[in-house]
Amino acid sequence: WCTNAEVSGSWLRQGPHRLPPHVRAPLDRALHRGGITLRGYDRVLRLAWTVADTDGAPAPTTEHIGRALYLRQGARYDS
Repeated sequence: WCTNAEVSGSWLRQGPHRLPPHVRAPLDRALHRGGITLRGYDRVLRLAWTVADTDGAPAPTTEHIGRALYLRQGARYDS
């Protein structure tokens, strides 16, 4: 892949770069509450990786997930 947008959602969710549960927690809560769809979940994951890249982080943190959720849907997340 050349960009995060090209990475498949299933690879991000299940592949070797799967984020730890505590990092995914805000995203999982949004999914379970019906705030996002699985497709939206994947889009937020891709965006979180991009946000982490711009911060120079090796992988997204909970903060990156929160920022990605905000950017994607303009909503707050529970930390």
